[in-house]
Amino acid sequence: MSSLSIAFFEPWFGGSHRAFLEAWGARTRHRLAIHALAPRHWKWRQESSAWELAREVDAAAPPDVIACSGYVDLPRLYGFLPPSWACRPSLMYFHETQLTYPGGQSERDLTHGFSNILSAIRADRVVFNSRFHLDEFRGAADEVLRRLPRPTPRAALSNVLDAAEVVPPMPELSGIPVGPGGEGPLRIAFPHRLEPDKDPVAFADAVVHAASRGATFEVELLGGHPRKAGPKITEALARLAPWLRNSEHIDDRARYLEVLGHCDLVASTARHEFFGVAFAEAMAAGCSPLAPGRLNYPALLASYSALEAGTGTYLELSDLPDRLVALARAPRLLREAPMRSAAREAILSFDADPASRDLDRVIEGLSA
Repeated sequence: MSSLSIAFFEPWFGGSHRAFLEAWGARTRHRLAIHALAPRHWKWRQESSAWELAREVDAAAPPDVIACSGYVDLPRLYGFLPPSWACRPSLMYFHETQLTYPGGQSERDLTHGFSNILSAIRADRVVFNSRFHLDEFRGAADEVLRRLPRPTPRAALSNVLDAAEVVPPMPELSGIPVGPGGEGPLRIAFPHRLEPDKDPVAFADAVVHAASRGATFEVELLGGHPRKAGPKITEALARLAPWLRNSEHIDDRARYLEVLGHCDLVASTARHEFFGVAFAEAMAAGCSPLAPGRLNYPALLASYSALEAGTGTYLELSDLPDRLVALARAPRLLREAPMRSAAREAILSFDADPASRDLDRVIEGLSA
């Protein structure tokens, strides 16, 4: 098939959304034109971006395929695009959906969630960043639509989701160097945002509990800005102070990966995670994983083969201190080359290279 032209509309060109497009753009065999807005005012972006982004292509020839993220209200976008674009097929990529995003139960957020439902129905093909995300969205959307008076688009949405694809969000994993791990006590990376949906309070509680039983640690907090954290999280960080090596977000990519490579373990206490890019990056750097046995973590760890070391998944938060105590007794095990290779090899199937080929395949099928 010859190279296709793709117009991708992204109202939130930052963070994982930007990384996804840049990784795909560097790999795709097709011609990707990105029409984007700065990552701010997310609710207003969902309301207004269809109009604002459509203005950028007012006089442009239509592409072979229209694509966008879940931040776009796709029916509105088609309404504002030039008439010559109306017959072009569309793909919607869901990084997140507002029906299931933490805190998404308010009336306002339900409005944005219903926009996700209608956009999915309008799209010719829908892609989710994980199977967990797809299944979670299906359940939440069905619950909402069952409460509506008939007729409802339940059957139409079900058909769309039955045909939906799953493609990882292009994490750059293969280029991450494997580090040697720590040098003294067990060194733990917590690379998640310091926000309630990642539950850093539970992580702090587990470390403090394990330390009270004689375990020694070093902790790298890598994913947040403590100055912006709420009072409960700020208090939890204060309890972690005796074990902290770092608590500031590291902006420099090379330095961030270097720090990951000098950690032994990557831990998660997340209550919600659509995919888990930061966790996957830590595994690619050689960190052994320790995560809840839910959300998308079972998929990320499906091929992890070092479970006898006490890593992998845990069932309940109450199990976490016991795991940390056991691992703290023998940190050198996690620094051995086979352990670090096992973590890396288990996660490379989610790398941007195979993900880009998968998304190209979806685009090509859509055009055909």
